[in-house]
Amino acid sequence: MKRVALIFFFLIFISLFCSSHSEAALKLFVGSDEVELKHPLVMINGNFMIPVDIFSEYLGAEVNITPEEIELVFADQTILMQLGVESAQVDGMMYKLDVAPQFVEGEIVVPIRFISNRLGLSLVFDQDIMGLRLEPPKETPSRERPFTSGLIREDSVRAPNDLVPSESGPAATSPSEPIILHHPEEDQDLKEIIFMGGPRSRVFLDLHSYTGYQTHLLTDPDRLVIDLYGVGGDALPPVDVRDHPVVRSIRSSRFDDETMRIVCDLHGSTGYRVNPWPQGGLEIEFNLQLTSIELEEEGDEFRLRFDASAAPVIEVVYLEDPLRLVLDVQETTLMIRSFDRPINQGRIARLRASQHTPSVTRIVLQVTEPMAPLPLEQLDEGGFVLPLFSGTAREAHANLARLQGEPTEILIQEVPVKDGELSGLTVVVDPGHGGSDPGTIGYQGSFEKDVNLAIGLYLGEFLSQAGARVVYTRDSDVYVSIFERPEIAATAGADLFISVHANSHIQRGTARGTETLFRAKDPASELLARTVQDEVVKAITLVNRRIWGRDDLAVFNNTKMPAIMVEVGFLDHPDEEVLLRAPGFQKVAAQGIFNGIRRFYLENKQ
Repeated sequence: MKRVALIFFFLIFISLFCSSHSEAALKLFVGSDEVELKHPLVMINGNFMIPVDIFSEYLGAEVNITPEEIELVFADQTILMQLGVESAQVDGMMYKLDVAPQFVEGEIVVPIRFISNRLGLSLVFDQDIMGLRLEPPKETPSRERPFTSGLIREDSVRAPNDLVPSESGPAATSPSEPIILHHPEEDQDLKEIIFMGGPRSRVFLDLHSYTGYQTHLLTDPDRLVIDLYGVGGDALPPVDVRDHPVVRSIRSSRFDDETMRIVCDLHGSTGYRVNPWPQGGLEIEFNLQLTSIELEEEGDEFRLRFDASAAPVIEVVYLEDPLRLVLDVQETTLMIRSFDRPINQGRIARLRASQHTPSVTRIVLQVTEPMAPLPLEQLDEGGFVLPLFSGTAREAHANLARLQGEPTEILIQEVPVKDGELSGLTVVVDPGHGGSDPGTIGYQGSFEKDVNLAIGLYLGEFLSQAGARVVYTRDSDVYVSIFERPEIAATAGADLFISVHANSHIQRGTARGTETLFRAKDPASELLARTVQDEVVKAITLVNRRIWGRDDLAVFNNTKMPAIMVEVGFLDHPDEEVLLRAPGFQKVAAQGIFNGIRRFYLENKQ
């Protein structure tokens, strides 16, 4: 086996994970009404499936089910489908389905995208409710302003005349609200479309500078549409992609005088993200394809084996009551059917996998005793395995260190202690990310790890000058795992744990402001977060977003002292990135955090 470096780390996409419980399944709304689901939503080959009963209960359809067919009678059309058959009949016309209706967990489920297209409804992923919403299409926004949508969504859009949709007919229009990213002073041409390939099927759109854009992930047929605003010139020749699992071809056309449309034809619906390049142009990265997940047992040891186009990033969360090991496989699309099956072997009672969000595959092992993942390994014959250690994360870390001949003690990095009003206080300063983990990347190419470190070092200086004992989880550009960080705090006997981060939003460039996270259900952590948030906002005068408790972060769950995470600002917002890059602003932000710590300590010390 070829060992791949351990890449477990948390990407703090705060606005994406807004639910109070980290394992909450995707919700479904019809308009403003939440649908009462008996089972979690099923995703098969990138297609969400929902029970047919929903159409009668929430959309007024008459549903008739016989052994031969499924009939959905709406006011203006009748849809006929059959279990296991990848076709449907709408008022006598036949359409091909990406996924056939199926019988899952006692319910008949059908592809929601196909039905919503037929009804002229939009299907959007709403990060505020952490779920899908069926709603009437909105009016098309004015083309006078460029706008961007980085949200992975399943919106539909009417195709221009030279890019006609398939025989399934035109889809409904449902763009997102306009957001100004950048307005070029003069029109720019699309210079080139480059298929860069690779495991993420990267596509580069070569532009002179930034431009406004909007994306739509469509089906019937599967394709990603990118509208580029303020882009002149003629359409480019199509790019034919051969022997690639995700992209079939890339086309361009002139949508109107100010809009160039790019269409990536796909083999199957999959998540994606758009990355503006600092020098200009846009890069599209599609999700890795996760095509199999199997639990293997070798003696008393277990390991997860899966096939993916490259080694994915895996976030690890430990939950209790019941005891669960949660593995969030980032930037992946589950190409197989979701499953939930009993195991009842050794420490593992149950295994389930599903498409948790459009870009995250969630694997959950319900266990009877603690288990922790070891470094990801790549197999010579292809695929990957994730060994599972029988014990806690700390025990797994110590065991791995022993096997590699490394010292198991935690390195404490602290600054000299001086006399002052904070004498006797030990604070762990945790600059988030580092080394191979850059964190969020801004429009100008700024790395979050660099911003966090700069603010963290300023904060440490303020604290030490006031007499506090300061311990850093890192004081240079190195990678420190999320499991080591709380261990450093425990070993140091810390009184407070302060993690410093810069924020990001799934819709790049839309969110602004400061927020502070704290360990949920801990009054001391909540009070510390509230005090620090007040002082930071007062110091840097950004929008006061909120404080909120989190029970799904390893750095919180494995700490005992009051613990908070300060998200100073949004690095993916062009304006706030300029501030976060500036040493003067970094120092003021650190001063604000220090003021909050000082106030909390002096007001609450015994």
